[in-house]
Amino acid sequence: MPEPRTDLLTPGSTAAWAAAGAATALVKSRIPGLLRTALEDLHPDLRRVAHYHFGWTDSAGKPTGTGGEGKLLRSRLTLLCALAAGGAPEQALAGAVAVELVHNYSLLHDDIIDTDEQRRDRPTAWVVFGAPAALLAGDALTALAVQQLARTDQTRSGPLPMLLGALAGVANGQAADLALERLSAAHVAFTHYADASQKTTALLGACAAIGALLGGADQQLVTTLHRAAADLGMAWQIANDVEDIWGDPAVTGKKTRNDLRAAKKTLPIIAALRSRTPEGRQLAVLLDQHSPLDDHNLQAAADLVAAAGGRTYAEQLSGQYLCSATETLTTAIRPCPVRDELVRLFSHIVTRQPSPAPPTGGPPH
Repeated sequence: MPEPRTDLLTPGSTAAWAAAGAATALVKSRIPGLLRTALEDLHPDLRRVAHYHFGWTDSAGKPTGTGGEGKLLRSRLTLLCALAAGGAPEQALAGAVAVELVHNYSLLHDDIIDTDEQRRDRPTAWVVFGAPAALLAGDALTALAVQQLARTDQTRSGPLPMLLGALAGVANGQAADLALERLSAAHVAFTHYADASQKTTALLGACAAIGALLGGADQQLVTTLHRAAADLGMAWQIANDVEDIWGDPAVTGKKTRNDLRAAKKTLPIIAALRSRTPEGRQLAVLLDQHSPLDDHNLQAAADLVAAAGGRTYAEQLSGQYLCSATETLTTAIRPCPVRDELVRLFSHIVTRQPSPAPPTGGPPH
């Protein structure tokens, strides 16, 4: 593996500024094509499902002419963490593709588990092709993800074992999420929510760790970046829970209150249920007696969650996790453009506030 380049982490270094901008550009220019290449080995029926899911084709298999891969935030995190380790972003391309494949496997399966019928403003893959085909397509994406990293340098603590650990974490988190829904309002606790959140935190942590490993990081930096990104994942999950109830579809691109309608115990709801307020007790009765919620009870539930302090608590806790993630990150990496870009990415992931354009030239004078 190439020796880490210390000039990429030097404050004010022209090379550092160029590298920070190049990582973001590389995500846009290379990852979509590499994802398409990875899918070429699939059975034609599975490839058709996957291409539709990624937004490249319509239900008849005709090209849409648009890139539908999503924001590619996970691959961007992976490449930036490779830079933070002193490597070049190109060294982590296989890892960046792998984490996007795992993410999309989880989306395919989640849509089936949650019976979600819409994603990115069109029918979900299981609605179009059936649940069996969508399940198999998701399974195939996990195999392709493993293949991506099987070609890289392997050690017992290398990128492939990290990816496999994330796959186990995603599955365990989804199982915990299903178990959480079986709990009555009186028995739900934050520990149950934290277990369920592994479906987000496990993959985000792996994105950072895999990038760092492929960039040549030592184990201490790998562990620290993994912890920072896992905290980022918790902040993101909680923010998503808030958005489900009070988000603007024009901003989020998603219908609101799907989880609330299904009486899923997201963090604002858990906080409200445990608030020991009259509104929290009313919410418990409402959720136990009416599931799924109709439109009338849906608004009543949202109002009760807010009145019981669930929204405020969730927003504050998401902010605390984001602060923890950012502090861990900035403690591990000395001031440099790569660190600045990671801090901006962390904030953008949780708050959806647009990040400033990445640096393209040299440092400011």
